[in-house]
Amino acid sequence: MYRLLQKGLSLVELMISLTVGSVITAGVVQLFSANSETYGVMTGQSRMQESARFSLDFIGRDIYKAGYFGCFSSNEQLFWTAASGDDIPYEFDLRSGLEGYNASNVDRAWNPELDDLPTTVNGTNTNVFVAGTGINTDNIVSGTDVITIRSLSQQDVETRLAEALVNATDDIEVVKPADGTELGFDVGDLAMIHDCEKATIFQVTGPVPGLSTESDPIVIEHDVDIAVPWGNSFARLAIKNSFDTDAYVSAIETNTYFIAPGEGENNSGQAPLSLWRKSGTTSPVELVEGIENLQILYGVSTDDDLTPNQYVSSINDVSLKDVVTIRVTVIANSIDDVGGSSAPTHGCIIQNCYTGEDEAAIDGLIRRAFTQTFMLRNRS
Repeated sequence: MYRLLQKGLSLVELMISLTVGSVITAGVVQLFSANSETYGVMTGQSRMQESARFSLDFIGRDIYKAGYFGCFSSNEQLFWTAASGDDIPYEFDLRSGLEGYNASNVDRAWNPELDDLPTTVNGTNTNVFVAGTGINTDNIVSGTDVITIRSLSQQDVETRLAEALVNATDDIEVVKPADGTELGFDVGDLAMIHDCEKATIFQVTGPVPGLSTESDPIVIEHDVDIAVPWGNSFARLAIKNSFDTDAYVSAIETNTYFIAPGEGENNSGQAPLSLWRKSGTTSPVELVEGIENLQILYGVSTDDDLTPNQYVSSINDVSLKDVVTIRVTVIANSIDDVGGSSAPTHGCIIQNCYTGEDEAAIDGLIRRAFTQTFMLRNRS
């Protein structure tokens, strides 16, 4: 008697195996897809929070320094050597620690207008100290605020006068920093000499300051220069008295923040909006990617205390000396399309959307508003 030995699978068994395998494979694929989508959303949320944190940190640090004049605190004793205060270049105009441009509901309109910003548009420079380094205001996103913050440069080693100015027209001699710190300005730039009583914005005419100078102390000249409007119309640095060795010479910091399209691409091939900053006489740089809106409110106190009574959107509507806090709101997004369903802040004209038969105008990004209030430490 022969025993029949079975070899292989029957057709029924094979079909059952294929069916079970397909179900398991589909489950694994679905699980992988769900995990991938969840990872994308979590990554987008992390990038969004990180972008907002960096943005508020950058702006907040400058706000804390706004209007810093060292121990000098009275604008009534602030002078300049230019023929007129209107001749001081925007990048050095420390007469005001803050300038705000509030976006109105009208397309591409701000209060005040952006006319006084240093701009470089299509090769044309306006109000620019160094040609080609201005802001392309055509790229600033309509409906977003712009803010300029000014202060004296806060260096680890302050540039104290090595010798008192016997005459206020003498060359300035400052102690050469032992740690190699540069002065922060160059020939042609404007700087400020100041003590606790008075301060003067003047043009540096020579020699080249900083570590390239072998002399110790460093000599800073401020000769009369009427070749440019912001040059020294006179050489005297003090209207009365003079500056002693308790005085300092400091560089002037000016930072302008605005929203414009970034230079990168997201996973949809689009350029995300970003926070930009123009610092001093340098060209604007893209600071934080994925920031699509900037809104500024100014906290005003009329009771001579540090508690704001109201918040206004335009700094032109109040006296700057009454502003005690600044509330900054940024809207950050995930940069990449992660399947989000939130509507773009600026609509599909400025931001790129995709639409389907049953879909609203969205771009797949997730977005969230972040707000922080900063106190002004140096009030005018």
